[in-house]
Amino acid sequence: MTAGSANHPSSVATLAEIDQTLSSVAIVTSDCARNGKTLFSKLMADLLTLRRGDAPQIFDTDFPAGGLAAHFENTSQIVDLNRTTDQVKIFDGMLNSKGEAYIIDLVARHHSKFFDIYRDTGFEQGAREAALDVTIFFVIDRELSSIQAARDIHKSLRDTRFVVVRNAAVGDALEQPEAAKLYAEMRVDREIILPDLSPVALGMLEHVDFHFDIFVADGYSQFPFELKAELWSFLETLYEQREQVDRGAAQPL
Repeated sequence: MTAGSANHPSSVATLAEIDQTLSSVAIVTSDCARNGKTLFSKLMADLLTLRRGDAPQIFDTDFPAGGLAAHFENTSQIVDLNRTTDQVKIFDGMLNSKGEAYIIDLVARHHSKFFDIYRDTGFEQGAREAALDVTIFFVIDRELSSIQAARDIHKSLRDTRFVVVRNAAVGDALEQPEAAKLYAEMRVDREIILPDLSPVALGMLEHVDFHFDIFVADGYSQFPFELKAELWSFLETLYEQREQVDRGAAQPL
């Protein structure tokens, strides 16, 4: 999977660039489950911890068990989007932000409900008036319907930054001509490609006790050399994609 596939005009972003778009709110979402969405949320939270020195505030919408919250127990809230009080907690909490960074891990079953509230409450305008920087990170999946769902949100929220995430371990629908055509027409702000990983490395990233800020500080000295090398390569691959953008290899239109 390479940058600019499916004749897409947008540049490729990496986790190294996310701190530029996460000064306030990141909404990580997908219309499908089990495609790496929560793992991506964890990676962003780790990056923000590295950049800021403390973890972001997290709203985990996978009520009641949670998923991401288990990795960040001290800074996470598990919320139920079926409850009006929790809806207010999320949306008012973001608008009243005092410089905090937020990550919303939006479970697939609440995907439509969340964005209905987002539009119906005029949150986009409210965020603009509050100078709140909001980015939607949409993990696309293998079905054409996933590209259509991304297109529909992108089209309805013209003033919210929109970034597509492509997980190489899962794949996506962009090999289909119709999906590729829809995707090219979206002209999203950025595209992030997550490299594939071995089962051992992927399992480590998903482990509740693993965090990249600790890894970078050599907090896992007991790891085998091969595992350390793969995890470092994972990060370096993402940074290399940013360098390609910086050199003008894939400029946005």
